[in-house]
Amino acid sequence: MKKIRVVALTTSYPLRAGSSAGIFVQSLYRSLAVECAIDVICPADSRPGKVRSDDEAARDLRVHAVRYAPRAWRMLAQASGGVITGLRRSPWRALLLPGLLLGLFWRCLLSATGADLIHANWSICGAMAGIVGRLRRKPVITTLRGDDVTRATHSWLDRLILGTAVRNSQIVICVSEAMADRLRVQFPSRATDIHACLNGADEAFFKSDRSDSDGEALRVLAVGSLIRRKGFDVLIEAVARARHHERMHIRIVGDGPERESLLVQADSLGVAPCFTFDGAVPAADMPKRLSEADVFVLSSRSEGRPNVVVEALAGGLPVISTDLEGVQGMVRNGDTGWLVAVEDADAMAAALDSAVADRVELHRRGERARALARTQIGTWADTARCYEALFQTVLAAGGRHHPSCAE
Repeated sequence: MKKIRVVALTTSYPLRAGSSAGIFVQSLYRSLAVECAIDVICPADSRPGKVRSDDEAARDLRVHAVRYAPRAWRMLAQASGGVITGLRRSPWRALLLPGLLLGLFWRCLLSATGADLIHANWSICGAMAGIVGRLRRKPVITTLRGDDVTRATHSWLDRLILGTAVRNSQIVICVSEAMADRLRVQFPSRATDIHACLNGADEAFFKSDRSDSDGEALRVLAVGSLIRRKGFDVLIEAVARARHHERMHIRIVGDGPERESLLVQADSLGVAPCFTFDGAVPAADMPKRLSEADVFVLSSRSEGRPNVVVEALAGGLPVISTDLEGVQGMVRNGDTGWLVAVEDADAMAAALDSAVADRVELHRRGERARALARTQIGTWADTARCYEALFQTVLAAGGRHHPSCAE
């Protein structure tokens, strides 16, 4: 059977070994490449050396990195936290934004000629893809991943971008049911075109064997970019308030602009010996990292549907998480982990103390976590099947080049 030809537009994609930018986008496309021929269009990075044009893990997955500025200046999209964090960290980088967007748009326009459809990640890519779809008369499917929807609640510009993406996409895919429900209310005339495809986990996480702790210290793992949204400052405060913090060791995997301030905070609260900051690690190392932990912590202030939580559950780790829409249903208080209010350091401290005090219960919640991940979340292959079914639906409907604009 002839493969579906897809042009995939994204602002975040791992271009080299060890890169952590957009790993979940790569995981999706590697699984989709079984049934689709995919050309990924993404921003180039600032590192020297040629980027591979193909993905050695998937024969029909090709990567086209767009050079939007002199090499040394290509820092807008590939750093920790993506484009938005890059702009907040260095506002001058906004000068690079027109070149980035124009470069992505132009490459997408050229590549779309031979494609069956365009798949866009995040609302900004969806807005651009919608224009290309109209010009090339190609159907567009946009995946919204959380931050783009959240920002639209308090920014008129983000609302405009989100609305443009939704109205110009044949189908909109959300990474959680809660997000899909919210968008159906916001865009009632497009409600039947809004779907949820839940991100899965690599099979390696399900197969990883948990290692027992050699000592009494609770091995805590947290993963994410070191930016304010991830709430690592709340985690450090929680450890400082925990009664048993001397029996905890917290490893934080990830890098970002707040690293130094977090180190200073931990030192000022007297808990620096409890923490190890490992920096960014290759995605292939994450199953092992999870297998060497006793509990996973997500302290974020906001998320879509965090992939690190999916992976932790698949790896058999109970999860202490802030009570976010995208986490609810995966992390079940008293079953697969603990849910605590956003920015509630006292509640997080209590959950950590509980994990230290009752290892039998901790182990039970870990077993329940892996069982839930296997039966209700699944692998990236399951996610790819959901996407492919929606791709086929659009193409079977004749691949209309634009949806109704009756909003």
